Amino acid sequence: MLKNKQLVELFQKKDLNFITGVPCSIFKYFLAYINENNKMDHVSATSEGEACAIATGYYLSTNRIPIVYMQNSGLGNSINPLTSLLNKEVYNIPALLLISWRGEPGKKDEPEHTKMGCITLKLLKILNIPYAILPSNKIGSAKIIKEAEQYLKKNKSPYAIIVKKKVIESYELKKKKSIYSLTSEEAIRIIVDKLGNNDVVISTTGKISRELFEYRKNKKQNHKTDFYVVGSMGCSSGLSLGVALNSRKNVFLIDGDGSILMKMGTLATIGKYKPKRFTHIIIDNSVYGSTGGQPSSSSIVDWEKLFLSFGYKESIVIIDKKQLINLSLRNDSSPSAIIIKVNQEYREDLGRPTLTPIQIKENFMKFLKN
Repeated sequence: MLKNKQLVELFQKKDLNFITGVPCSIFKYFLAYINENNKMDHVSATSEGEACAIATGYYLSTNRIPIVYMQNSGLGNSINPLTSLLNKEVYNIPALLLISWRGEPGKKDEPEHTKMGCITLKLLKILNIPYAILPSNKIGSAKIIKEAEQYLKKNKSPYAIIVKKKVIESYELKKKKSIYSLTSEEAIRIIVDKLGNNDVVISTTGKISRELFEYRKNKKQNHKTDFYVVGSMGCSSGLSLGVALNSRKNVFLIDGDGSILMKMGTLATIGKYKPKRFTHIIIDNSVYGSTGGQPSSSSIVDWEKLFLSFGYKESIVIIDKKQLINLSLRNDSSPSAIIIKVNQEYREDLGRPTLTPIQIKENFMKFLKN
């Protein structure tokens, strides 16, 4: 495997010292090494499109080539700036794209990665972005990075390096202390126990959906009331709005801080259309939990004021278990927001939904119809 230190040194040797993007589990050790050792100038973005824009600004102000990292699912979010900002027929901006390959054909992965895994290389070809696959050794990687740097300098347009699973070695992650006692899983259990049998629950991608599914399973409850958004990060709020505007049921969205930050504009849409019986619950641990605990930008956000400024009628922050237990989920203020501050702990043996996305969809639609 390629050592994190080796990869950083190979980048720095080619004066590639600035990196921005949205994390993926494939990069979790690499990003941890960078963050904990201050080896590169790192700006954590809330979306891949935003990262492309940040990289453009870096290049314009320094005339130096930036690195933009992303999961291949995030390639979809970056297509707009890649075609209308960095493209050689527009501003001709060089950027080294470091793209993880989830859903690689022939390799077992989660269903939400299947389609993008199959078309990742095809998409890059359509975008006219040359690419190479990162080898798992220093000599091969040095050759690839050198070729990428030469292309970037000559053509002043993006070049992609594809990173497969288990190419970059593991790195001992430092556990961070939290001032909050609640875990995400505890918060979800308390919330579920407050819900009625006819309440709609929509959960965001990642561990929040996994924790909800597992608790329902352990309690032997039917999953028909829940829609688990297994992919499409940031889209759970828009999906929930669409349901809430067209249903007479109480709709509860269990969201995450990283998900909201990725598509925060949806909050304005929710505030504008003011769906009835809609409660937006945010599990805020200030990290991207599913990709290795990289810090999000939520620590600087005043959530309570933010939601009110977007037109939500009520917004409350919960910081401990007692507050959450005593909280009533039933009120006449809609849309309303409940922000629950939790720590960054997760169980190592946390399972995944055993229903297929199609089964989840069909069960959920039958429930809404009835």
